[in-house]
Amino acid sequence: MAVLIAANLRKEHSGDPLFDGVSFKVERGDRLALAGPNGAGKTTLLRALMGETELQGGELAWEKGARVALHDQRPPRLNGQTLREYALSGAADLVAAERDLRRLEEAMASGDHAPETLRRYGETQARLEHAGGYGWRDRATSVLRGLGFRDPDLERELETFSGGELTRASLARALAGQPDLLLLDEPTNHLDMASIEWLEQELSTLDAAIVLVAHDRWFLESVGTAVLELEAGKSVYFPGKWHVWRQEKAARLAMQARFAERQAEDIERL
Repeated sequence: MAVLIAANLRKEHSGDPLFDGVSFKVERGDRLALAGPNGAGKTTLLRALMGETELQGGELAWEKGARVALHDQRPPRLNGQTLREYALSGAADLVAAERDLRRLEEAMASGDHAPETLRRYGETQARLEHAGGYGWRDRATSVLRGLGFRDPDLERELETFSGGELTRASLARALAGQPDLLLLDEPTNHLDMASIEWLEQELSTLDAAIVLVAHDRWFLESVGTAVLELEAGKSVYFPGKWHVWRQEKAARLAMQARFAERQAEDIERL
């Protein structure tokens, strides 16, 4: 089942279309790489999928209850949080689910066994288990370690980290809650080789759909399963690995160039 189906998306900038007619779908296990020149709208599309920028047309159909997380190049807001607290805030719904479960357990321990209470308890427990159960907090710590942070870093406040470290913290926050759709904008920035290798492995096993933008071609080749190219306001979907898409695009451009050359020769003969 598709986590997201996007149909005929349109985004305008100053009244002119940035992109139009963009359509695709992503299922769990899909890793869709966005391609295109700077200014084509790749980052804008990610933020539109996150609901951070308004689209001027099209439809987004989501899997029921789908959880979405975005990592981009904007630094975290510095509000006195520790690194651990910031990473866990990427799964605010799970924090709320834990709190709701505690309240419901207290109510049941006090004798409240009403059908509505039992129903809410079952639904809340299922929501938490869907994200890995109570172990999701430990997983968030593992993500921080995988991205190069040490245990003493976890209780440091965000204000004490460099810009590059904050970018890594943003990536950890997006991964921490195990979203159903993960949106990644340049995820390998500020990562060393060991962290990139860890991230590639993490994304290969994540039970989610992923839409990503990256300039690291080796990373795109390792992770991507399909390509959506944005150019001149339009989009082309290619189901396959990054290098195959590049080869097919090169062949298509060469064919177009030969066709244009022949047309020019025919015109000269007239």
